[in-house]
Amino acid sequence: MNKFDVIIVGAGPAGTTAARHCAKNGLSTLLLEKEKIPRAKPCAGGITLAAVKELDFSLPHEITERTCTGIKIYYGRLERVVQLDRPIALMVTRKNFDGYLTDKASEAGATIRDREECFGISQEPSSITVHTKREKLHANILIGADGFYSRSMRTFRNGFDKDEIRFCVMAEIRMPAREISDRFGDMASIHYEYVPRSYAWIFPKGEYISTGIGVALPKYSGLPDKLREFLKQQELRNDVKITGCFLPVSRYNHDVYTNRIMLAGDAAGFVDSFTGEGIRFAISSGKAAAQTAVRAFERGDFSDKCLKYYQERCYKDFGEDLQHSNRVTDHLFNHPDLLLSTGMRNQMVMRQYARTLAGELTLGNYFRWLKKRMPYYILKRFLLFEWAR
Repeated sequence: MNKFDVIIVGAGPAGTTAARHCAKNGLSTLLLEKEKIPRAKPCAGGITLAAVKELDFSLPHEITERTCTGIKIYYGRLERVVQLDRPIALMVTRKNFDGYLTDKASEAGATIRDREECFGISQEPSSITVHTKREKLHANILIGADGFYSRSMRTFRNGFDKDEIRFCVMAEIRMPAREISDRFGDMASIHYEYVPRSYAWIFPKGEYISTGIGVALPKYSGLPDKLREFLKQQELRNDVKITGCFLPVSRYNHDVYTNRIMLAGDAAGFVDSFTGEGIRFAISSGKAAAQTAVRAFERGDFSDKCLKYYQERCYKDFGEDLQHSNRVTDHLFNHPDLLLSTGMRNQMVMRQYARTLAGELTLGNYFRWLKKRMPYYILKRFLLFEWAR
């Protein structure tokens, strides 16, 4: 069979979610993945409860390696702990998590083909064609969930702008589960400004920790060496394999749709500029793409005018929040001593942020809440400093 209603390229959280919802709604659906499933994916592997709430099923116990209820945040000599009496994130291995999402898509009726790479896409008046080494595949709609280097995206536009590109290096360090619990407990650790405009992280898993550095720049010379230096400071082994990847952070200067094509997840740049979180928005955009595809089939219209609904839906659901995050991140990294340091000194600021991770408060509402109060917190901080002198 080489004709489908929908072809989805990429079996990450965006692609698998889109495939599952398309198939559930009766569309003949093909999910293409260039790697063998399950495949490894460079990722810190922290899934916020906000992301989990985007799923309409529970994750099995064996997928979750550790449940985190708090974060330790560091900036210079400042150290703050924010903890809730409920989970804020689940720690997973992406190979297992993505594999499970793929299984759910298959159970819903989607056809899964791994080790089949998309080498080209051509748009025709009555269909869209995906070219692989095996054959030509035809569909009415293509959902591109093929990540930063998205071939689907380059079918109709250029890549991301320079100020939309972030870079990360990361490593996994094997460690006995008891040692992980003793040293890190159920807390994620974030170290801001370890290098300029960056944060370093330590996420505890079952029998290893994930660690890395992400910078708000398209590249940073010597970043692997900086990670090894960070690991040494944390008294962790640094003779480990280091991998790297780019993260796209959309500033909404480009469309994420055209005739018969929608982009989801990283291919659309749906990543939080401040935290680097992408899984939540990958799942959400995958659902929105599937719902738009169903709507297009109901109308018999696969044009850009019809698929514009997808972009509008994404912006309404989470895009405005990500825009707020872009602006706040720019300010924080431009003035960390003023803004980041002030925020860390206020427990309510920290606690409200933790609530966004738990899915109890949207990013947009949090940043609006913060904008009203930050001038007061800054004034209070420096007045107290002057009085103390």
